[in-house]
Amino acid sequence: MRLQELIIRTCLGMAIAMVFGLAAEARMEDPGSGFKDPVTGELAVSIERYTVRPNDTLYAIAKRFNTSVRALQSLNGLRGAHLLFAGDALLLPRLDKTEFVAYLVKPGDSLFQIARRFDTTVEALQSLNGIGDRNHILSGQTILLPQSRIMRDFAYGITLFPDLESTPDILRWVKELGVNWAKIEVNWADLEPTATDFAFDSLDALIAGLDQLGIQILLNVYGAPQWSRSSYTRQLNSLLRANSGPPENLETFATFMSVLAGRYAGIIDAYEIWKSPNLLKYWTAPVYEQLPTMGASGDYGFPDKIKIGAAYYVDLLKIAYEAIKSVDSGALVITAGLAPVGFTDNYNAVETGEFLGDMIREGATDYSDGIGALFGASAVPPTLFCCEQPPGVDTHYESHLQYFTEILYLYRDILSRKASDDIPIYITQVGWGTTEGSNLAIPASGLEWLRYTDQGEQALYVAQAYDIAYRLNYIEGMFLYNLNGCAVGDSEACFFSLVDAAGVDRPALQSFAETEKAATYTT
Repeated sequence: MRLQELIIRTCLGMAIAMVFGLAAEARMEDPGSGFKDPVTGELAVSIERYTVRPNDTLYAIAKRFNTSVRALQSLNGLRGAHLLFAGDALLLPRLDKTEFVAYLVKPGDSLFQIARRFDTTVEALQSLNGIGDRNHILSGQTILLPQSRIMRDFAYGITLFPDLESTPDILRWVKELGVNWAKIEVNWADLEPTATDFAFDSLDALIAGLDQLGIQILLNVYGAPQWSRSSYTRQLNSLLRANSGPPENLETFATFMSVLAGRYAGIIDAYEIWKSPNLLKYWTAPVYEQLPTMGASGDYGFPDKIKIGAAYYVDLLKIAYEAIKSVDSGALVITAGLAPVGFTDNYNAVETGEFLGDMIREGATDYSDGIGALFGASAVPPTLFCCEQPPGVDTHYESHLQYFTEILYLYRDILSRKASDDIPIYITQVGWGTTEGSNLAIPASGLEWLRYTDQGEQALYVAQAYDIAYRLNYIEGMFLYNLNGCAVGDSEACFFSLVDAAGVDRPALQSFAETEKAATYTT
């Protein structure tokens, strides 16, 4: 090892040791002080002192200062549910300036796996954390991860629903948000209600306006029209008839994608192919062992099977990829974001990680330029790790799929093991819903978690999530769900909409507008 490198690593280790020593003694110099980076001379760790108030909790303090419970525990040498007392001194990390982030070691983790996941080296982790034996780390241990000061391209996106009458308002909001990407929800059934009879007016207007603003565009295409799957839907039970799914003949989709991509060649930058294909709601392709008959109730029974699974989806992806590239070779093709599902029954759903792994085995990376990921069915703050119960969240916190960072790590881990670390991940849908403000409905059964997040928390979580995603070098971009779901009458999307059903801006709109779109730190 060169002498200069040894000196740099020694200085870094001493700086971190000093931070933790100060934390343990609950001492602090003037607020805003820190330690100099031995290479650049700039602040390596920026911290400030906070005096605990009556009734304070680590969670409340973390939320107030836009940080995480893990970071507070790491910086102050705290473990578990540490009791705070009024008058105690805590050190607060300034995450906008810090050069290090805290990571909680999970069962099965090794330094090699962590280093690969976060684009660093085992030696750097050992030096930064004073770890002598590279083969010995403990589950539950907190280690620091290094960050570098580099700029990179990142897609700051917002999801839009086409609406011809409100297009001028949509464009005004997009401009105010300062995003560089927009994702447009494109329901094939709306664009081609009958075969070869197209309705492009709303989409044309929105795309033209976004293109004029210099916004890059992702089209999320899903939902085959009824005429393309008539024998599927004709004898479906009424409970399933409203579900969408692929066409019976995949060549029908290829024809549509050729028309769509040809119409917007050179304008549309990327296509996301389908939506949540691991969920019955978006993949109703029934299989009958014998033709169904109408029952006494006047309705049909349920199919014997559903053709759901990665193999079926990759067939659709391949045909869409080839159709798009044949008319617009420069357009990116992104795989569908998968629904966060924790079980597999091969009828209603396929578990997220299982479906992703099967997609890769079936060749999805040969027919795509990036992998889509989805996060949204949760009220858990994005800074938390599985699976401690957050205050005010009574249910839907028990699974790792309800934690933002855990979803990201899941995708990264599966891709690095089964495909390649070089494949970019696009978070094509992210958001926290709220029942506050004006909505179009009350949460249906199974959506109770929407009640746990108030509008202030929604705004905070959006800002925190973008900060986290940008810092992870393997995330290429993220699309917030959504701007105008209420305005187009989508009752479920309305809970997430930045503009509520009364046309009032939710606080999350301003929070997202103020989110730094040119952040300078990344892992």
